[in-house]
Amino acid sequence: MTKPPQFNIDFSQTHPLKCDECGNQYFNEVLMIRKLSALLSPTGQAALIPIPMYACSNCRHVNEEFLPEDQ
Repeated sequence: MTKPPQFNIDFSQTHPLKCDECGNQYFNEVLMIRKLSALLSPTGQAALIPIPMYACSNCRHVNEEFLPEDQ
């Protein structure tokens, strides 16, 4: 079994991310679901594509920086 890489991070050199709407700094992982047409799918069948992102745990807002580039 391989161990995940360990990083020596100095958290004093980081900054907390905050919700753009309410200023909360706690987030939950949520999924955006995109549907791929059967015509474009490599399998020839429609597919659902989950895209993980983070939503504010207080107001559920998703900051712009968490959205995929081409939504």
